[in-house]
Amino acid sequence: SIPMGASSTEGRSGYDTPAVAWPFFMNGDGIAIHAAFWHNDFGTRRSHGCVNVCAEDAKWIFRWTTPYVSLDEGEMSLSWPDHGTVVNVVKRSL
Repeated sequence: SIPMGASSTEGRSGYDTPAVAWPFFMNGDGIAIHAAFWHNDFGTRRSHGCVNVCAEDAKWIFRWTTPYVSLDEGEMSLSWPDHGTVVNVVKRSL
């Protein structure tokens, strides 16, 4: 898990959320797919850019993407990799 936060911008309120589970970062700007324990309203815009999913879905995505991160307890520090799982985001209207 990782703490996540953002300041108030563009009429949106800021937030500071500790221990956001199973984050998979899609770019070096902090945009991620991660678990959201603070709501159950998936499929609607609720984020400052991240994709919020339920914990089980976030866990599945985290475990199937690269680079591999050990699940052993401990602290680690990683720099933004030059490789990893490619994520293509497609905007569709329903």
